[in-house]
Amino acid sequence: MFQKMLSTGIAFLFPVLLWAQTDAKTTENVTLPDIDYKQVGAPMPPFLFMSYNDTTPAARKPEILAKKYTPQQLAERTADDYTFMNAADFDNSGNLFVMMFNPTCSHCEDVTFMLEKNAALFKKTKVVLLANKMMTMYIPYFAERHQIAYHPFMYIGYDSSRFIDNAYLYQALPQINIYGPDRKLIKTYAGEVPMDTLKQYIDTIEGKRKKAKHSK
Repeated sequence: MFQKMLSTGIAFLFPVLLWAQTDAKTTENVTLPDIDYKQVGAPMPPFLFMSYNDTTPAARKPEILAKKYTPQQLAERTADDYTFMNAADFDNSGNLFVMMFNPTCSHCEDVTFMLEKNAALFKKTKVVLLANKMMTMYIPYFAERHQIAYHPFMYIGYDSSRFIDNAYLYQALPQINIYGPDRKLIKTYAGEVPMDTLKQYIDTIEGKRKKAKHSK
């Protein structure tokens, strides 16, 4: 089990390092404050996210969802099939889960399936599946296999602001960073994590009602 997680982390590390070299031109003029974004209580790192078009809010329409792609068509998806999003595009009335993952990682598959099975819980909490830019070619297959477009609380795409470089612990995949409504880090989980553990961080409508009732 440990060897499998270690090999997954190493497989993820190589494209991260390679991306840092190839994408340097887009960020060389950006000066980031001296903040340890991995510490609880830290603000969310600069968040520029290229969302796979089929999972953006505009694409979640019956006529678009009904469209099916062949493996060849999925392989031919290009940069034009992604839409720029940032932290402001996500409702900040609830927590935000940012799951750093590799589309070829079996542990990431398992956790994604687990989230899908518990979709009814995610009334206010959003989940962003964030891959490294070098993994772009695998995202359409992952999104199709998990039918991400059918789950309004989930988004999938690749990092365009070195969020991963600032937030990834290099321990195991997937890594889930949980940010509160103020977008400060509440908790980090590396590797597979049980749903019962994550539930305490999910903002449900029922949970809001209970809190309001006890506050009276």
